[in-house]
Amino acid sequence: MEQYKHSLEIELTSKCTLQCPACSRMTSTNRVWDSGDMDIDVVKRICDETDYKRYLFVGCYGDVIYHPRFVEICKYYQDAGKKLLVHTNGSLKPQKFWDQMAELDWSKTWFTFSIDGLKDTNHNYRVNTKWDTIMRGIETMTSLPEDRAPAKLTWKYLVFPFNEHQVNEARTMAMDLGFTEFEALKSLRSAATYYEQGNGDKFVWK
Repeated sequence: MEQYKHSLEIELTSKCTLQCPACSRMTSTNRVWDSGDMDIDVVKRICDETDYKRYLFVGCYGDVIYHPRFVEICKYYQDAGKKLLVHTNGSLKPQKFWDQMAELDWSKTWFTFSIDGLKDTNHNYRVNTKWDTIMRGIETMTSLPEDRAPAKLTWKYLVFPFNEHQVNEARTMAMDLGFTEFEALKSLRSAATYYEQGNGDKFVWK
């Protein structure tokens, strides 16, 4: 993809609060996933000594917002004039965290919330998410002043059989909330063959 050329992806942390069924954290039994957080001095040195078009705080196995010094890292890169791309599930962070995020300048950042459904379905795949805490983050990021708001604020929606009926409703909700873009993608995550609801029912997808 054009937007990822000449970019550097930095895996800031191995921490994640979720248990998505198809994630390697859940499907691999012979790996230790808690490898910790990137050292802050290393992260800052990358900023100081490189000049990529964009820096990707995405996370293959961890979620970047769970790095204990994520806000500080973002501010350091922003102060250096770096362009960022951030992906997060947005869940389980307190209001204090989002208040700190709101103080930063996100105008050169593509910021993506990965939310696969609405309040009654998102947790089916993104196990352990808390909808109210996700909305807390969204409301903060969509209410920033125009001069500090993200260059592109995206709702990324993986489409599964259990949430495909809600795509249009979610798209409307995203636009009403103030997202720049709604991106619905058919899930290719066939490694997991079912998810479980609290009542024990199992639903198969392929």
